[in-house]
Amino acid sequence: MDEIVCANTAFHYWRCPPQVRDLYPRLSNSEDGWRALSQAPFVTDILKVPIITSTEPGGVNYYSGLRTTIHCGDASGVDSTLETAMGFRVTNPLATLFTMARFVPQTDLVLAMYEFCGWFSVFEPTAAAEVELSKADDAAQDSTTESLFELDESQDEAQWKRVYARVKVKEQVNAKGTNVQKKTKEITKLKGTSLWMRKPLIELNELHEYARKMKSRKWGAKFYNAARMVTGIAASPLEVAGILLLSLPRSRGGAGFRSVSVNDFTPLTASAQSIAGQKVCYGDIVIVNPNIMKAGILEIQGEVIHGSGAVLDHDAKRMTALQSMGYDVFLVTHDMLNDAEQLDAIVRSLCSRLELRYRCKTKAQKTAEMELRAKVLCNWLEIGR
Repeated sequence: MDEIVCANTAFHYWRCPPQVRDLYPRLSNSEDGWRALSQAPFVTDILKVPIITSTEPGGVNYYSGLRTTIHCGDASGVDSTLETAMGFRVTNPLATLFTMARFVPQTDLVLAMYEFCGWFSVFEPTAAAEVELSKADDAAQDSTTESLFELDESQDEAQWKRVYARVKVKEQVNAKGTNVQKKTKEITKLKGTSLWMRKPLIELNELHEYARKMKSRKWGAKFYNAARMVTGIAASPLEVAGILLLSLPRSRGGAGFRSVSVNDFTPLTASAQSIAGQKVCYGDIVIVNPNIMKAGILEIQGEVIHGSGAVLDHDAKRMTALQSMGYDVFLVTHDMLNDAEQLDAIVRSLCSRLELRYRCKTKAQKTAEMELRAKVLCNWLEIGR
């Protein structure tokens, strides 16, 4: 395919783990016909239709169920595109986000930015791909937030790490002493989730610098405003939801906390190290009152990223170590963020511990919070579709 893939189509490409891409054959040339191209396995499973491509100003526009073209000279330049092993050129992650601005709501654009700047990607393989991946996997490994930041620099960047969750399944087994009578036994297995760990595709400062550069372009203001909402490097979608619900202004549905950092590097004292078994910790979300130099740490407990027993045990040690150093640590789940009363209780408690003024939200602010919650606690697989 000679055209340059961009926007939502390129977003789907960058979300796909390299070990999954390697399962698919190269795409045929678009000269064979777009209908034939649209039926290629990599398109039907990953890229989806319509395929969005960029063209120079003055080029021919196409709008159909199979393909859509946009005029974007910046996305067609050599510095903005990369050649893929699939037989087509694709916009780099920054240009991909910029060309998405015209197709997705601003909140979805913010979530996509957090994903590209973060240590995670959201992707669900097809059933056929799952079979092939299971053959390649030697064993499912537990992963922690710390392990994300300790990736070996020499590691093959093509190998993303999948996150596994513990699931309980019922299996029939032979009753003792007989081959006929059966009984049901509940066992725990590790199941691959749609969450994958990998190094950030974009540095946070690169995103902000690029947003300033593109601010005066068409769709640039929307892109710039979205980039301003990206304030840290997250390790999961639930962390992103927590960041936005806590840091955005109250008028936009957030709690209005100002000094919020993500996966903050926290050195441990000697006694805390003996508890945690490590020298440093990364607090998922850290909120600080700079006037009294006191911080509260929110540990985000997502079912998928914190699903296995080994990880839960690790998190318990980490929380105990941080508490031993005087930090107020809050364990926050998806259900807590999704419940207005529970989230308000967390905000009230944070304000009390950090000696910050607590204010009840107005009716309009509560409505904005409800709308924001629906947008950020969404199905991330649907972004860009």
